[in-house]
Amino acid sequence: MFRGVLLSCERPVITIRCDLCGGCEQDLVFVKEGFRHVRCRTCGMVFVNPRLAEHLEAQKNCGTGAMGDDTLTGPQIRRLRRELAEFNGFRKLNRILEVGAGKGWFLSEAAQSGWETWAVEINSSAIRDLKSKGLYKIISEPAEDFEVPNDYFDVARTWDVIEHLRSPHRSVANIWRALRPGGILRLSTTNFASLSRWVNGPEWVYLNGADHIFLFEPETITRLLAQQGFENIIISTRSFNLRRKLYHPEQDLPTRLHILTPFRKLIDEAIRFTRYGHQMIVTAVKVERALKTSIKKHIMMNCITPVQRPPAISKK
Repeated sequence: MFRGVLLSCERPVITIRCDLCGGCEQDLVFVKEGFRHVRCRTCGMVFVNPRLAEHLEAQKNCGTGAMGDDTLTGPQIRRLRRELAEFNGFRKLNRILEVGAGKGWFLSEAAQSGWETWAVEINSSAIRDLKSKGLYKIISEPAEDFEVPNDYFDVARTWDVIEHLRSPHRSVANIWRALRPGGILRLSTTNFASLSRWVNGPEWVYLNGADHIFLFEPETITRLLAQQGFENIIISTRSFNLRRKLYHPEQDLPTRLHILTPFRKLIDEAIRFTRYGHQMIVTAVKVERALKTSIKKHIMMNCITPVQRPPAISKK
């Protein structure tokens, strides 16, 4: 594993293999503020390489887990309640898990609806927010490493979190293990294949190499979930924006294509019928064991080479 220094700021970095397929060959997509964004030649996954060695510690102490609204509007609360209502058909054990629970708004609504709520959260500020809302079942371990009983939850949710994780592969494997057979996963993440990213280029606001280290597209998020045995994978996208930003130091940049500004809301409404919105919302169901066996037989019959898990990343 290569270790080096990022630009002149002398922050240690590490180089990794592709977390999705274990591949070690990548093509450079662009460089933003010294962070190389690369695409795996084998599976197409886009990620930051090398990345900051201190990434996990930064997430604990000052990461985006502490960000979010201090209060919610009526429409925001109604959206959370509608989402919870969608989970009622999966409610057998009455347990719900949120990985990266942040300020705890979703779990707070779930608790009011009678769910037994659990959070996986490492950010110190977010943990205080969760406790202030009466949410005390908190596992303060990284998403890659948390331990709960197998088949324990009806629902797992992770919202705008997976792009921050050191290993989405290990994290999704952990979530799959925690869900009961027939349980449901709901996640959201930035869409690297979005029209917003294409229009704004590397300066797009959601490209921050110190923080967003894995950038998914519909094809790569589908592959990640299918590797673990998730089925019924449904992807929708939403939203279009023209915001551009630098982060080191923070600086908002002028809009690139002013001609699109008058049409932004119209594009925003239309784009939800496509896969080009800037936010992906993904739902997947943990396959019953018998069905998973059937899928494995299908893979073998079609001579599909299984994806190899990459070696563990050094924490030194």
